[in-house]
Amino acid sequence: MTTAIPAEGRVDLRLSWDGDLILAATVCSRRPQPRRLLLGQPPEHAREVIPRLYSLCGDAQAVAVDALLGVLAPAGVRPSQPIAWAARIRLENIREHLWRLGLDWTRIAGLEPQPGPLRGLLAGREQFANDDRSAREWAAQTYQSLFGMDGLPGPERLDMPALQHWLRAGGSSLAVLLRELRPVLAGLGRSRAKAFASADLPAFAVDALPRLRDDPDFHWCPDWAGEVFEMGPWARGRALPLLAELEAEQDGVDAWTRVVARVLELAGELEALAQGEPARQAIAWHRRGNEAVVALEMARGVLLHWIRLEEGRIGDYRIVAPTEWNFHPRGPAQESLEQLQGADAQTLRDAVTRIVMALDPCVQYELEIVHA
Repeated sequence: MTTAIPAEGRVDLRLSWDGDLILAATVCSRRPQPRRLLLGQPPEHAREVIPRLYSLCGDAQAVAVDALLGVLAPAGVRPSQPIAWAARIRLENIREHLWRLGLDWTRIAGLEPQPGPLRGLLAGREQFANDDRSAREWAAQTYQSLFGMDGLPGPERLDMPALQHWLRAGGSSLAVLLRELRPVLAGLGRSRAKAFASADLPAFAVDALPRLRDDPDFHWCPDWAGEVFEMGPWARGRALPLLAELEAEQDGVDAWTRVVARVLELAGELEALAQGEPARQAIAWHRRGNEAVVALEMARGVLLHWIRLEEGRIGDYRIVAPTEWNFHPRGPAQESLEQLQGADAQTLRDAVTRIVMALDPCVQYELEIVHA
């Protein structure tokens, strides 16, 4: 058993409030970088350090390291590797969605936690990785427990009337949770952020490599062609009929839409796993000389790893996580917070908690409310 390396990191939020409206919102994300722990070490050392430094979504972090080392290897990436990587990331994505919905959102809604599906996944994680049949059985049972005997139409067919019917009639714990969340999340934290499309990963990886090398602030404040994107389930599923309807209804994406996007992604992942369909998590990489970059979709959005070798050892290593996009100084969190209003500080704090949870950072946050 490995021991996590302590890593500090947080998102700082500051609201200037006049007692009713938010006059200004500032967002600053600071997550630990691994450079000081890796500098001068053999590339293989990253396999040990990175998953321990970033224990949250550690599988995706480990896959990114494996992919980087594979890209740099003389033989390159083996054809079978992306399939195995995608399967590993899919299980982790399902775990993260179950954790947020079954433990975190239930707490916010004042409901009893629902740890059962998550507990089953954690207990069977190693078995599922090597036994397709047991993974399929668990996924089918979990889908039924979350979505009911009749389930939901597939994400490609689900529309507003079907969702509303399921919310009214569904007796599962997930349906109950969403019924509680809808009134407090709809219209909250609205932004018009651009959604990052997974199909753009290869081009993005090519463009990101020189930015990571030449711009010392890129891993704090990333952009692509000057644009800041929202990452995560909503961005990946934005074209789905239901999410398109919700976005049009709100004239932007709000906390409710983001939670629905997570639920739809979880439903799709469980259904695909139950039916034995291969995982389709997007991953791309690019190498130039002694540098390589890997970009992959994980639970919270796009994860970037970049490495530069010097005489066969690590000369530099940087990571850009989805949090740096969603909690960018001019990203979706900042825009969402600017829309807030509240007659008292506690109302504001509760709303901020919901907005932050919907965007799902990989570190804790601290909120400062300044009376203007």
